Amino acid sequence: MKANEILQILDGFAEDYNFPVLDNYNFDLAQGRISVFREIVIWLIVFEIVGVNKNQDISNDLYVYGNVTEEQGIIIGLDDIVTLENEEDWFDDEDNFLVNPFHLKMFVNRELINLNPREEEYAQIGLQTQSFNPTKLIRFFSSKYKEKFWLATSDLLNEIGVNTHLNLFYQIDEWEHTDEEKPSENKFFQSLAKAIELNDTSLVHSHPNTHWSNWTWNDFENQDED
Repeated sequence: MKANEILQILDGFAEDYNFPVLDNYNFDLAQGRISVFREIVIWLIVFEIVGVNKNQDISNDLYVYGNVTEEQGIIIGLDDIVTLENEEDWFDDEDNFLVNPFHLKMFVNRELINLNPREEEYAQIGLQTQSFNPTKLIRFFSSKYKEKFWLATSDLLNEIGVNTHLNLFYQIDEWEHTDEEKPSENKFFQSLAKAIELNDTSLVHSHPNTHWSNWTWNDFENQDED
């Protein structure tokens, strides 16, 4: 597994629009994570991209690339990671979001969360509570409970259909993602591919840009304004 071969695969999926786009017109970003698995002749890169999809569901979208899975690109969107008590509805009949930003009581991956945040807590992370929506909710939760939205390694492999035990080689939840360039033109992905080839995580270098505040141009809220 040569670095250039890994990058060629990533480039191919990016050209087909089957690689994570963080300012996605159909998805509002809250957080992301990359998990890399490596064996002697096996490599696997898995993206978890958490946010809100076009159906206004909070989702963890899994993108997979490597030589151990038949299917690559986006595999599945897990849209049941946040649920209300008693399976209540998120919206009324007129599509008004029913969640009170100052009283949050819901399950995150089956764990009950009960919060009564103040306006200032939202403002501190760049959020306004007016016109509260699922995107603002998940971004607020991400600031408090980021780790609760990730899948355990065994669950992650199970969701993408890998039944073989693989060793976790590298994991990161902040990195320098591509904007308009190809993965092969991006310093982070160049260094990640080389690290996989040489089995050396010290080769990975990044200047993170993956915080959601860097990728809001195509937020659903901004589309509505247009």
